[in-house]
Amino acid sequence: MAASASETGVPGRVPALVTQYWPLLPIVVGALLLIVAEFLPLYEIRAITTVPAGGRTSAGSHHGYALLVIGLALLPMAAAAVIGGSRPAAVALVVLSLIALFVALAIDLPDLNETGLIGRTYEQAEARPRVGFFVETLGATLAMLGSIGAVLFRPGSTDHRG
Repeated sequence: MAASASETGVPGRVPALVTQYWPLLPIVVGALLLIVAEFLPLYEIRAITTVPAGGRTSAGSHHGYALLVIGLALLPMAAAAVIGGSRPAAVALVVLSLIALFVALAIDLPDLNETGLIGRTYEQAEARPRVGFFVETLGATLAMLGSIGAVLFRPGSTDHRG
């Protein structure tokens, strides 16, 4: 004899609270990753086995801590968009996430393999991306996914009860 959903404690549907507020998770995690990434190394230039002075650059110093500001702005906008149902806040989330992706892909990515003056000084210098680039890119991507969810699944935007 099969047990019913109420007997097993497994709900037949996902609670409305989860379906309504799920965009908060990727937005908040993405924002926190953007903030943390600013203090991590973006890239480093190695000359054979050592990193010469000036050969390590943090993500924040490379683009003026722009992602720190974006990450901090994402948090109250996420609350307003997802919990409060604000359409302007949801659109602002998408814009902020796009800017974060732009910073990672258009400002940081092109410089990851540039050796600059160190490369001209040391013949075998080699630039490599470091953890900060990957953390900021992941953070921007998560923020974008959650932001799109906040726009599409705003409370009252459509009936999502299946």
